[in-house]
Amino acid sequence: MKRIAWTIVFGLILLVGCQNTETKEESKPTEQNQQKASTKTETNTTFPYPNLLSDSKKSYSLLVIGDNENPIEDNKKIIEKVNDILSLPELEMAQKAYPELKIKTEPAYILFDQAGVAFQGKNLKELTTYLEKNNSNRVGA
Repeated sequence: MKRIAWTIVFGLILLVGCQNTETKEESKPTEQNQQKASTKTETNTTFPYPNLLSDSKKSYSLLVIGDNENPIEDNKKIIEKVNDILSLPELEMAQKAYPELKIKTEPAYILFDQAGVAFQGKNLKELTTYLEKNNSNRVGA
């Protein structure tokens, strides 16, 4: 019994002695950090999923649900105008991850600009048609 007690006491002494008691200096914002913060692009703060929004006015981002047969990354008409692509294999997964998008069918293609949903369709042809017609509105695309 004494061995166990001494082992526990010795272990606690080692743990207490090894703790870092030095205080770290608070990092003060530098000019460089402030410049980085001010150059971030504005995103829609009211949109419930800002990670889905496009990063620039020149392109879109795309959420693909349930189209496992057609790799969207191979479609040149789409990748010319879309920077970020997120593919989810099942409708249920998308509904759990993004319930406020109210996705009802599979496959689904949801295109986002910087403000929110720009297009939502059920097939690839609708998506490519939309991108071709609305490409003239995108600066530098």
